[in-house]
Amino acid sequence: MLQGSKEAAAVWDVLEFLSNKQREIQQKYDYRYSVLTGVFARLLYEGWVTEKDLSGLAPEKLALIRRGAGTARELDA
Repeated sequence: MLQGSKEAAAVWDVLEFLSNKQREIQQKYDYRYSVLTGVFARLLYEGWVTEKDLSGLAPEKLALIRRGAGTARELDA
């Protein structure tokens, strides 16, 4: 990003880009127990995990994860 610019202000654009990416990663990989079903739902929706990867979880948890992934799909449509 910086190689293509001769403007000193481009550094701030890179900083903003990196800050946004950091927030995105911190939200996506939040390991607090209280939000894990939401994290798994997002990862399932985005294709980072499959339902097979989640086998072994309690049926109630799987249902919540599937529902969350389906809701995300509906929101994108």
